[in-house]
Amino acid sequence: MGLTVSAIFSRIFGKKQMRILMDEDGVRVRMKMSEDEDEDGAGAIKPRHGVTTSPLQWGWTLPGLIFVVDSNDRERVQESAEELQKMLQEDELRDAVLLVFANKQDMPNAMAVSELTDKLGLQALRSRTWYVQATCATQGTGLYDGLDWLSHELSKR
Repeated sequence: MGLTVSAIFSRIFGKKQMRILMDEDGVRVRMKMSEDEDEDGAGAIKPRHGVTTSPLQWGWTLPGLIFVVDSNDRERVQESAEELQKMLQEDELRDAVLLVFANKQDMPNAMAVSELTDKLGLQALRSRTWYVQATCATQGTGLYDGLDWLSHELSKR
């Protein structure tokens, strides 16, 4: 997932470093960073409080947040909702546009976008622009659609 998203961002937005937060338990793909991407000397992805960060290349600093949720993991969706709410309370994300990737839509028991929207409590975010995009990272479906939405929303600012 991380490599796929990084490659997409690089093609669409060019090169500038930023960080993306990813749930360490839900990500099964090992992300490899080249020497030139590892400017802070971390060398590897390091978990912090249940979340993993990794540098990505990006075109500019975006006032947006991309939150990836495992739609097939019903046991952890409440934990995801709590983490999302904590992040959205941060001053740095106060005005951020929110894109939720409802990943693993190819799985037979994956939650639909409407169910995931309910479980994440997104309807309560009345003063924030948000969107939930159904995705399957392994097939690449939905990723460009979500990024197109994000790009469009950010171009309005």
